[in-house]
Amino acid sequence: MFITRTPYRLSLYGGGLDYKSWYSRNSTQILCAGLDYYCYQTARELPPFSPHNYRVSYSKIETVSKIDEIEHPTAREVIREYGGNKRIEITHVGDLPARSGIGSSSAFTVGLISSISALVKSQFLGKTKLANLAIDIEQNKIGETIGVQDQCASAFGGFVHIQADKEGIKPRRFLVRKEYQEYIESSLLMGFTGIQRYSSVSSTKVNNAIKNEKNETKLNELHQITTKAIEAFGQEADISENAKLTKLCRDIKLSMNEDSLNPDLMDLIEESERAGSLCTRIMGAGGGGFFLCWAPDYKHESIKDRIKSNIWVKVKISKNGSQIIFSE
Repeated sequence: MFITRTPYRLSLYGGGLDYKSWYSRNSTQILCAGLDYYCYQTARELPPFSPHNYRVSYSKIETVSKIDEIEHPTAREVIREYGGNKRIEITHVGDLPARSGIGSSSAFTVGLISSISALVKSQFLGKTKLANLAIDIEQNKIGETIGVQDQCASAFGGFVHIQADKEGIKPRRFLVRKEYQEYIESSLLMGFTGIQRYSSVSSTKVNNAIKNEKNETKLNELHQITTKAIEAFGQEADISENAKLTKLCRDIKLSMNEDSLNPDLMDLIEESERAGSLCTRIMGAGGGGFFLCWAPDYKHESIKDRIKSNIWVKVKISKNGSQIIFSE
């Protein structure tokens, strides 16, 4: 049996530019991070007396005889690709809710590839290879409309800088002083909108917007702001500068994923900013899930008082990416 622990993703700069439809035409960069909140997966070979060949446990339990009968698309394609002829059981639990803008589906993919590769081939994959294998599963085997930062954040952990162009992606750890990391962590607050949504809906809207020539000016502006923001982050910009640059990126994305047409989300942004957030944005591709506030620590309680969320999360950055934490 193998147990993996894989971090969820925090997007900082470059969200919306990590789609192949953009970076295959325009060299770009993305800054993201692994959160110190995780999904956990076990993978083991089923005992010979088991009446089925595959058991997949997540929010539901599937027991089937053939791979094609597995309903969960990621579990099905990862087992098909890496499971060999073994009869396999996998289970999944997570620290935070799924379908919430934190890259949970990609964390699932990254962790499952890691655990099944270890189980079947005793193979432990490098971070870049693991991220690329997860991207291949999601984009090519399943056919999802999805970017590349989620898989990199989950595979690497910590802060991750991604350079992307027509040749592919080059992710690497982005080194940050401990004191600056603690400052950034204390200046961010995550809350949950209560809306669980499939990111593919908003991702498709963003991807379609990227392909629309009418949005070329917006996208070039987003690219320029992102480049400036990553440079500023590397120079340890204060939270007011980070918030200002994030807000510029957010407003462009709002016009592309159509969240600006959702009165509940817009009210949440406005109310949290009245309560002291320097910038509030919906995480991930939009549509709901978690929201993120840039706000000094002493403003966090007033934001919580104004926004009635059932889940508040203190932002912490992971030390490691996906890793096997138990084997037997």
